[in-house]
Amino acid sequence: MALDRSTLRTDITFLSRRVKPAARADTSAPAARADTSAAAPVPAAAPPSSAAAPPAATSLSLTRTPAPASPTPATSAAAPSADARPVAAARPARLFPAPGIGETRLLNAQTPMIRLDRRQSAIGSLLVTGATSAAWESSKHVTGAMSVDGTVSGTSITCPGNRPLVGYVDGTAVVALRHVRELRRALFIGHPSTSLSVEIFDGGTVTLPAADGETGYILSLTAIDGVIELRAEPVPARADAPLHWQEFGFSMTTQAAARRQGP
Repeated sequence: MALDRSTLRTDITFLSRRVKPAARADTSAPAARADTSAAAPVPAAAPPSSAAAPPAATSLSLTRTPAPASPTPATSAAAPSADARPVAAARPARLFPAPGIGETRLLNAQTPMIRLDRRQSAIGSLLVTGATSAAWESSKHVTGAMSVDGTVSGTSITCPGNRPLVGYVDGTAVVALRHVRELRRALFIGHPSTSLSVEIFDGGTVTLPAADGETGYILSLTAIDGVIELRAEPVPARADAPLHWQEFGFSMTTQAAARRQGP
């Protein structure tokens, strides 16, 4: 006969069924959790993101995850301002037409000026024969002068290699054309009874005549954007060199002033 285990037996007291405290606590816990979840406020749903986040990698993958697109820069920063103006590039000097050194042999009142080309102005040396005095002014406005006997006034200009920009070699005035852009202008004065001759590296020559009565000529050299112009300037024949320097605006630079201007 099968035993009925669903009913509680009262005849055996020590076999009576007891409920353990832990089991009693477990049976009451779901109800407490249900009450707590019912009382807690439900958080609001997050707004949808504008760009979906890339899925998290759950396994080893050799494929590249595309990088997020960089934000577009502000239009005001990328586009130039309407008031901004482009900087104009330096324009070469525009020179009026002039004869070259091969087109005339004499500089006088009829043909007072010639112009060398860029090649003739930058190669070798320009030689002036018959000059007893030479004055110069550099591109930095440093001024000086030298006589044929070696007497120096003002400040000398020395080029790389310890060579003077304008000086004398064996009684001939020499201009170092390799450094012509360091020269602004020069003045060559000769004896009234002697002509001045100019020669360049390719054999081109031009001559200034000797004084005719009370009027003589001195040679003015001007460097414009690396191009040399030679001009015969009429002057009083008997005037001395310092008077010519003053007349043409050559104010000799002292050594102290040259040091203040720097290299």
